[in-house]
Amino acid sequence: MSPSLLKISIIVLGFVGMFLIRYLPFAIVGEKSTSKEFDSFIKYIPLGVFVAMIIKDVFYKGGELFISTSNIKLVPLLIVIAISVKFRNIGLSVVAGGVIMWIAMMI
Repeated sequence: MSPSLLKISIIVLGFVGMFLIRYLPFAIVGEKSTSKEFDSFIKYIPLGVFVAMIIKDVFYKGGELFISTSNIKLVPLLIVIAISVKFRNIGLSVVAGGVIMWIAMMI
C-alpha cells in the first residue's frame, strides 16, 4: 500500500469512526431524550480529537519531545488557549490558530 493511499485510508476510517460514535447513539435511542451525562460526553468528542491532532505537531519534533523556548509553535498555542477560554468557540479557535500559526511561521 502506498503512503498516500494509507493516509487517505486513515482519514476515511477516522471520519467513519467519529461519525458512528456521534450518530449511532441517536439512531438507537431515536426520539427519546438523552441524559445529561451522555450529552456532556458527546459534546467533548470533537474537542478531544482536535487536541489529539494538535499535541503531536506542537510538542514533538523528529520523534522527540520538544519543549523549548526555540519552539515557535508554543506561542501561537498559548494565544489560542487564551482565545478559547475567553470566547468558548471552537470554530474561532481553529481559524485563529491557523492564522496565528501562519504568521509565526512567516517570522
